[in-house]
Amino acid sequence: MPRPQKLKVQARISPAPMIRPRAVASHTVRAMIDKTQSPVEQAYNHILQSILSGELTPGMRVPAESVAETLGISRMPVRDALRRLEGDGAVMIFTNRGASVAEFSRDEIVQLIEMERSSGDLIRWMFYHDDFHNYLTSLSQRGLLMRQTERMRIMLRPYYRLYYAKTRELEIVGLEHRKIIDAIRKSDPDNLETIVRAHALKNVKKVADLA
Repeated sequence: MPRPQKLKVQARISPAPMIRPRAVASHTVRAMIDKTQSPVEQAYNHILQSILSGELTPGMRVPAESVAETLGISRMPVRDALRRLEGDGAVMIFTNRGASVAEFSRDEIVQLIEMERSSGDLIRWMFYHDDFHNYLTSLSQRGLLMRQTERMRIMLRPYYRLYYAKTRELEIVGLEHRKIIDAIRKSDPDNLETIVRAHALKNVKKVADLA
């Protein structure tokens, strides 16, 4: 009796599905989009993040059409976002060429870094300055007075910025705040009132001259 022949069954291996990075990336980007924001805000944040992450480098063209397609919005909000970014100094818009990431010369970069450092010093000084005066006002335990003086300081901040831009002085000459602290330590209310009034009047003259 003949032996049965063994059947050789060859398994058919299906090729692995092709991975499409672009499709995955697009899906990931869409998942990160905050749909609670307006189309302009979505476009603004998307382009800004692309610049900050290094995906778009200085001098590189901002692909407005691609941004609109990725976000699923029209081109109009993208154009509005680009104009806003231009106002922030992040991009430059050229006639018939679209928008590109802002590109600066070496001298301009040095100036920007110096301006950033100076701005940081001013912001810190204004924070401590306002905190100091808010504390002094809080000693009166008068809520309305505290709110009004804080509001007035906010209104005066732009003029303090002008004063600093012109003089590069964070503290108005005369060690005014040191004199106030010394008067508090001596527990001399009459002298303290005189010093604070003189301090305010000196500020008025120096800062108001810039208006």
